[in-house]
Amino acid sequence: MADVTELRCWPSCVDAIDWSQDGIIALASDERVELLFPNTVTFDRDNDVAQWRHVALQVPWFSNEEMPVKEPGPVISFSVGEEVSASPPISIAWSPPGLAKHRRCALGVLTASLLLSIWSADGRPFEESSWSRKLIVNNALAEYFLKNAPDEPSHVTSGVEEQIRFKTRIRAFVWAPALPSSESVGIIGTSLSYGQHIVAVSNDDNQLVFVVIGSPTSTLGSEQSWNAKVLTHFSITPDPESVFSEPTFFDDLMKQQTHVSHIAWSPWIIRGGRYHSVIVYATNEDVRARTITYAYNSITLGDEVLYPEIELRNYGPMKWAPQTRDGDKFTLAVFSNTGLVCLTVSANDASILDRITHNLDGRWDTTSGAVWDFDQYSTPRLHISSLLSTLHCSTAVLEFSSEGPTPLKSPNWRDQIENNLVLFSVKNDLKGNSKAKVWGLTVSPLGDFIAACNSVHPSDMIEYGPPADRRGTVAISTLRQYTQIRRAFPSKNVGAEGILFTLKKLVDNTVEDTDQMPAFVEEMVEKLMQAYAPLQDPREPISTSASVHKSSDLHELVTRLKTAAFLDPHTLKDRYTILASRACNITDSVDLSKTLIMYRLACASQSLLSTLSQTPFSAEILAQHRQVLSLIHALTDPDTTEADVEDAEDGPNSTSLDSTITAAGIDTCDFCSAPIPFTDLTTAACTNGHQFPRCQLTFLAIQAPGITKYCGLCATPYLSDEFVAAQEAQGGEGIVDQDGIMQDLDDTAEGPEGRPLQQERTQEEDTEMANGDGNTTMSPSTEDERSEPPITLARVLFLACDACIYCGGKFVG
Repeated sequence: MADVTELRCWPSCVDAIDWSQDGIIALASDERVELLFPNTVTFDRDNDVAQWRHVALQVPWFSNEEMPVKEPGPVISFSVGEEVSASPPISIAWSPPGLAKHRRCALGVLTASLLLSIWSADGRPFEESSWSRKLIVNNALAEYFLKNAPDEPSHVTSGVEEQIRFKTRIRAFVWAPALPSSESVGIIGTSLSYGQHIVAVSNDDNQLVFVVIGSPTSTLGSEQSWNAKVLTHFSITPDPESVFSEPTFFDDLMKQQTHVSHIAWSPWIIRGGRYHSVIVYATNEDVRARTITYAYNSITLGDEVLYPEIELRNYGPMKWAPQTRDGDKFTLAVFSNTGLVCLTVSANDASILDRITHNLDGRWDTTSGAVWDFDQYSTPRLHISSLLSTLHCSTAVLEFSSEGPTPLKSPNWRDQIENNLVLFSVKNDLKGNSKAKVWGLTVSPLGDFIAACNSVHPSDMIEYGPPADRRGTVAISTLRQYTQIRRAFPSKNVGAEGILFTLKKLVDNTVEDTDQMPAFVEEMVEKLMQAYAPLQDPREPISTSASVHKSSDLHELVTRLKTAAFLDPHTLKDRYTILASRACNITDSVDLSKTLIMYRLACASQSLLSTLSQTPFSAEILAQHRQVLSLIHALTDPDTTEADVEDAEDGPNSTSLDSTITAAGIDTCDFCSAPIPFTDLTTAACTNGHQFPRCQLTFLAIQAPGITKYCGLCATPYLSDEFVAAQEAQGGEGIVDQDGIMQDLDDTAEGPEGRPLQQERTQEEDTEMANGDGNTTMSPSTEDERSEPPITLARVLFLACDACIYCGGKFVG
């Protein structure tokens, strides 16, 4: 049975729907972008609560500062979209996790005004007022090309002013996929290294531009400071027959090659200490590709490779398969005017190793959606939808075996659209004179569910009515049987939100009696431990050196604390137990798991250097963690003494920490200054009876409104990043930067051996980059070097625990 949600809108473009790793579905419509959030209510078979929450973003609205009024350009550069467009969205895509606040995904929206905007929520994604436009990528292009345009020839126009106009118009964009990890096949809720977030855009001057999007994510700051800087670009040499210096006839304008219409970026592979992928882009007459090598926060572009006889200017998307073959082969599906072309592409040089074509029933309309279905127990499948002929053509899913692509029977999502069309015809007495438009397909974060967007219309009359009567439908269907989904989870980095969505569906459709819930939880925990196992190459214990650390050691400290506390094998099992129990609404049996996670977190913090707790706030956190250990030992063994607790901690700096803890003192009530004894792990009460919740990371009492963030899944309270940054700033000079924001770690990506890539660069490569040899382009750096804030316990702790340590959910607030 499909989950069906009806929205009061019509989609505005093909491929109009996208599903983020956070579990949020975005749909592009004429007047806004609709966001759908799965409702994480507790399990109840008779529950009548809506399954999806809805937020609308007014993406076509721009201020005069964001989009100044433009005078119509000359005939050669006039664009109806740029000058007088109402700016409906024409393309949307979620970024990989880690860019937005609390390590969430940001939304890229390209409007008909040819502006690419980045949208993100300020901590509360379920509230429309929390969402805002963070930056416009076109501004970064304008700043970059103002310095470089005079030096480059243009095949479209000669004037400098008109060149800038062409170069800053964005026609298509694609996000770089998330970097894989060599230390683990999959992690839930977090990542050891997020890397940079790069978006590739095409402009109106036959150029492809690579732009780095930066933001202070998961930092202890009070302000958001987003930025976009161009890494590099290259020009596409058009065919001489498609170059017209002064096009006069309409046919000349149609033939003229001015921009890339489609872009697709393959997954990354790790080889030789670097990340490798392939980017493909479509011109009017063909498809071309280049290899991309990423290392040291820079990219190296390979030579251009031409894929001839593939024309898809007015047809369909290009979709990479999410998994590689034989470690160095990518699979690409291209939809041209002759049908489907499936290419096997080499990761070494972007050349075509194999080519398979398949006729798509002679359909002539645009391919509106295509998604890959990869299951480790079956052969790959490709689901296909077209704007008008999805229900008239028999091919909706192809299975790729060794014998080539084979059409399969009608999938669930197509049957759901057909049923929706029948109901529409009966309701409006159309006697079958109705048609369905399919606007796009997208898969869930785990790849086990598919969302299809469609609208239904009469086919033998003029459809007239106010915009309020428009309806679009988003239907969620399974890609395979629930027994197959229950068999195993995919091994890749996923969010806890996606895991919880799948677990709830499994509970609803495979568990018949509540008495079977405990057995189901145990089974799911076992499956999760198999798919998202502990790190295969665990790191050494946290360093015990008493030397003062330099700023370059921050990444190593955060990674080691995350490995020791967040990714501890026993903690992982307890976290999976909490997550599976929440899906089954068994919340009274997870107290032990939470307590054990608290204990391991407190033990891991004691192993950090004493120099990290020099600020009063960090010292207070360390003192509270010592109280956690003492309380847990007292509850489990009433005969335990303080000396036994210190021995059990096995912390190398226990002696040196005593003075720090004494100086930090006992937590006191802000209302009456009475002491707050540590008698409970989740709540705090002073001796006069004032009660407060405890932050479940620092275990300090939360004694004021507006300083709390919560887990979006289990509602566990934590101190907000802004409050922690303010407390650290009060405790010493230079704790935060000049904007009050704690610096992030996005600019420190890891190599395959777990070392920061900056440390792997060889002397020869340094010399090569300094001399400007090769095609390597370094990431732009800030002219004004800001001083690195001191490394403190609070900073390391909050950067390492960038998701809920108990269930892995993303934070809100």
